[in-house]
Amino acid sequence: MFCFVVVNAYGICVVTVFSITTHLMTVVMLLIWKERLLFIAAFYTVFTIAEFTYLSSILSKFIEGGYLPFCFSMVLMALMATWHYVNVRRYWYELDRVMLAAEMTAVLERRDMRRVPGVGLLYSELVQGIPPVFARLVEKIPSVHAVFIFISIKHLPIPRVSPSERFIFRRVVPAGHCMFRCVARYGYTDPLEGPKEFATFLLDRLKMFIQEEAVFSTSCQTAATDEADGASSIAIDGHVLRQAADEEKRFIDAEAERGVVYLMGEANVTAATGSSVMKRIVVDYVYTFLRNNLRQGHKALSVPKDQLLKVGITYEI
Repeated sequence: MFCFVVVNAYGICVVTVFSITTHLMTVVMLLIWKERLLFIAAFYTVFTIAEFTYLSSILSKFIEGGYLPFCFSMVLMALMATWHYVNVRRYWYELDRVMLAAEMTAVLERRDMRRVPGVGLLYSELVQGIPPVFARLVEKIPSVHAVFIFISIKHLPIPRVSPSERFIFRRVVPAGHCMFRCVARYGYTDPLEGPKEFATFLLDRLKMFIQEEAVFSTSCQTAATDEADGASSIAIDGHVLRQAADEEKRFIDAEAERGVVYLMGEANVTAATGSSVMKRIVVDYVYTFLRNNLRQGHKALSVPKDQLLKVGITYEI
């Protein structure tokens, strides 16, 4: 009897996978392979009819063991929905509480704020704005590394990203504070570099960005005026910009030799006051259990423990 139950359970699983594969293959033929619509329609019709007929016959044995994969899939779907829901709410919580550039400049110009030697890399999912974990850091420890970079790692739906196009930089505050935003883009077949290789490549690309920024600023000044008497002032400004860029690159090299520190937010997500019982169970228990039993971010990135600094913060969603 048990063998028949297992056979019925496996039958529903296999036929359901066949059906899903047919639908996904149709999407691939339409978007990736760009086959003719008539050929795609014929493929989809033939295989869908055959699989639907087989699936309907298998589903008639649902109570004879077919409910096993259904129950198992419902549990997995509930776990994935919980993980997605809390992560989305957490992302919007951070996005609603980002620091603005003016606030960042005011923080850096405080009298009690110190710039410590070295390079600081703060990982965040946000690609815009300053994450609230940084505000938490400078509130408790009023110090920032001499070179500070906010990094967001994004995986794109393409196989590979060229190394020359991997990093996108921009300044967080005006030049002189050495604070940058970086988005690191990877394809789904690109391996993640080790921490040492990643930091070296990141700083090399950062220096290239600074050089290109100086060249672009000079070219913009040149295009802004066509008067002959302004040529000498433009040349002087261009020389000053290039000199400032060279000094900033040397400063980055010197601070890189003093060490690189990786900073990560250790967020404790809890349900806000007044939340329903269901939300409290989902956020405070189910999500916390999943998060505590999944691989941590610093382990996935292979960050050395002696170079890692975690910043604790609580999010009430």
